[in-house]
Amino acid sequence: ESDSGRMDSLYERAIAEVGQEGKFQITFDIFYNVLLSGLWSMAYNNIILALTITPHICKLPQKPTNVTEYYWKSKYIPTLEDAVGAKKFSDCLIYTSQELNKTKECEIFDYDRTWFESTIPSENNWVCSNEINVANIFAYSKIGEIIGSFVFGWYGDVYGRRLTYIISLAMLVIGRFMSILASSSFVLFATGCIIASLPSWSATQSTAIVSLEISSPKRRASVAKLRLISMSLGMKLIESPQWLWVNRKTKDCIKNLKRIAKVNKTKLSSATEEEILTSGVAEANETEVLGPLALFSGWRLATNTILQLVCISINYTVVLLSSAEKSNGNPFLDFAWQSLAEIPGFFIASWLANNIGRRYTGVISTAITACIWIFYDVADWLNRQWLGSSLVFINRLTITISYYIINLFNMELYPTCLRQTGMSLGNVVSGGAGAIAPYILVVVIVHIIRVLILIITTIFGGILTSFFLPETLNAKLPETFEDAQRFGRRRRNRTFYMSVNLKNETIDSNLPNM
Repeated sequence: ESDSGRMDSLYERAIAEVGQEGKFQITFDIFYNVLLSGLWSMAYNNIILALTITPHICKLPQKPTNVTEYYWKSKYIPTLEDAVGAKKFSDCLIYTSQELNKTKECEIFDYDRTWFESTIPSENNWVCSNEINVANIFAYSKIGEIIGSFVFGWYGDVYGRRLTYIISLAMLVIGRFMSILASSSFVLFATGCIIASLPSWSATQSTAIVSLEISSPKRRASVAKLRLISMSLGMKLIESPQWLWVNRKTKDCIKNLKRIAKVNKTKLSSATEEEILTSGVAEANETEVLGPLALFSGWRLATNTILQLVCISINYTVVLLSSAEKSNGNPFLDFAWQSLAEIPGFFIASWLANNIGRRYTGVISTAITACIWIFYDVADWLNRQWLGSSLVFINRLTITISYYIINLFNMELYPTCLRQTGMSLGNVVSGGAGAIAPYILVVVIVHIIRVLILIITTIFGGILTSFFLPETLNAKLPETFEDAQRFGRRRRNRTFYMSVNLKNETIDSNLPNM
């Protein structure tokens, strides 16, 4: 038996002895993958509401009591056509001479305070010609995510999930605190946003990876579901015993395995403990903790990585553009309804992923998303309010399912020594799309263009890449580079990439034969 094979079977035996589905895993998920993820999501995403551009108009002289609101506005404010051809008062211009139809940009603005008493743009007049400041803040934040994803992904694989988690929390607090104190200064406010965005999702990512690595294969879908649900709605974090084992920290590995065993009311056998202490990881594993380029070190691992990154970018684009429509209603309710629509989507996605597999769930959900956008665009009768709203809700569900599958793939495709690096590389891709997103949404204001982009990207990107990714349902997670290179390799008795017999195939058979 090879050293890497011996290492894998020994750790699997140890984690099976202490329990993979016990009280420890349940408590861990509730605290870190539900409560922590929910609080992190609120703290991380509050910048979106803080940067909301509220309805505004040039400040007008005091209106006489015997004059109508419309007449008074039309005397000072020019009208223009919006994207759908309707007449509306200009947000940014005021007449200097109504007779000569001469206008200038507003110097003082009057903001609608129905839903927001104040926001950063309204306090600093980041509207009209200065609205680019808001786009810049979002773009800089996404650039911070890209940089942070590289750094924290590598850091988590080299120095551990726990330390990455602690540093991420500290940076989020420092960045948001700095933004609050320096909101009147664009430079300082942007700096605070960048600091807070550097860890991006590395805190919740770290806890999800730990949960993934101490749980049985059939619990992995639940780990992703709990984490994402809490995002839609504690320093006692243990280090991943699997990461400790791969990195030859055997004493710490045993310590954490015993913590799990104590909570689960099980016991790590003395024989297994002795074997962990006396055995070593193969020398080849010393070179496995590398940077992101290691994900492209071989044909199969590189293919899986590229397919995954394409799928991430496609899904991120679909989520972004499908959420771009503005509403004149309560923005807080808009956020709540969108989140509410996602929750059943995660439960449906979890059930589908565990019954028909990850690949087919991704293909079907992405195909339904594309069909809905096609029907919604070509059939005018679907624009009726109740029917259109129903389609939007269903579309949100299918997008949520696709997003869930991408997150699940992201946790399962990469070897232990590069798992956090691989997940962070996905953040880099989505962050790159997000960096240009604010400018795209400003420039591409025509609805039909956005719809065409959605249809083309979902059909030719999301569906195909999901189909050609290897199936990971009940598969043994790859530990070493050797496992990762074999993971998803074409088998003689299979038509396409590795798939799993959902009823009969054992976990050990999920690594294809050479």
